[in-house]
Amino acid sequence: MASNHNPFATWSAGNGYSSNNIWNQDSAPPPSIVGALPYPHSPSYPLPPDELITYTFTSFNPTILNCTVLGPHNRPYFQVVTDASMPGYTLWKDGERKNIALVEWQNTPLLEARGILTKQQITNWLRLAPDRSHRTLEFRGNRYIWAPYSSHICLYAAGTATPKTLAKVSKSFNIISLEMTPEAIQLGLLEICVIVTVLLQCGRNID
Repeated sequence: MASNHNPFATWSAGNGYSSNNIWNQDSAPPPSIVGALPYPHSPSYPLPPDELITYTFTSFNPTILNCTVLGPHNRPYFQVVTDASMPGYTLWKDGERKNIALVEWQNTPLLEARGILTKQQITNWLRLAPDRSHRTLEFRGNRYIWAPYSSHICLYAAGTATPKTLAKVSKSFNIISLEMTPEAIQLGLLEICVIVTVLLQCGRNID
């Protein structure tokens, strides 16, 4: 799949993104996001601000592939490094500078993440739906969905009668924010959300 087919790669100018700009301009207009999700009702949205824990991707150099992720109390929680000494690779490091994930950029990029998945094609883990309306992934036996909603990209648990937002990604100028619920943190989704945020916003082909 060509890089311009990544539905979550292109942001419009301003404080969010336009849902009309996240698909290839040459393709047919996408279906309703809510209608494309396998749920009988719309997701519960938005979340009360006091229920969200915010992680901020900042200090891009020059993109999110080299950045610092700040968490509560403005403390550095993660670092994303695409080092010239390791061309073709991107590393995610935790607050202790231990490697937690690695992407090998090639025609079909490979990802491995400590305690999450062994090395495999990103497209096999972060699967693009046939209608290109959302992506799915599995973690600890549960399936999750990433899909655009309003001015955000949101994470939901699949297969629930009344889905709710577990995390959401938004952009304002040169800062990308990841907001997560305490439930999402307790489910062990923090590192996954940090990894996916970079993959969806890096502008590179991940399929």
